[in-house]
Amino acid sequence: MTPLIGGAPLNAVERRQAEHIIFQLQNAWEMYVRNFILSSATGRASGLGGLVPASVPHGYRNREAVSHYLLQITGQRFEPRWYRPTDAIKAARRLNIGNVANVAAAIGSTPWPLENLRLTRNFFAHRSRSSALELRALHWFGSRDTIEVETTVFPFDAGGVRRFDTWCAAMKVVSQAML
Repeated sequence: MTPLIGGAPLNAVERRQAEHIIFQLQNAWEMYVRNFILSSATGRASGLGGLVPASVPHGYRNREAVSHYLLQITGQRFEPRWYRPTDAIKAARRLNIGNVANVAAAIGSTPWPLENLRLTRNFFAHRSRSSALELRALHWFGSRDTIEVETTVFPFDAGGVRRFDTWCAAMKVVSQAML
């Protein structure tokens, strides 16, 4: 087990708390993307040029109403998978939001830096064979290494920044670019 800066490895409670932080970080990002796109459609999102003009009929000028409107125009039963850049961009285009070019450029970048966060979250949430194989495909571990929160979330990436901090910085850069 890898010790963290200034101390011993995490104990079981601290490890589980760190895993829950990853769950919340991924969920917060997904909700941010959803809310930004839906708010853009209502005319309540701020962009660099001020408020983004509403793109939906007047009766749909709140986020939840826009969510229902999106389902109506797509004929779908469920909302898009907002964590998937392609699904979020399709929703933004279908809603014809005024800042769709910024949103598509920001979350459509490849390689998508937050995919690693999603794979990490999935492993800690499900601990399935398939989620382990997806995470191992990132080549963060040796073939016999155990996947743990210390060796997944807290190691330093190229440039000397912890993985967790890299994810947070990517969210900040992408959210600013969406404006």
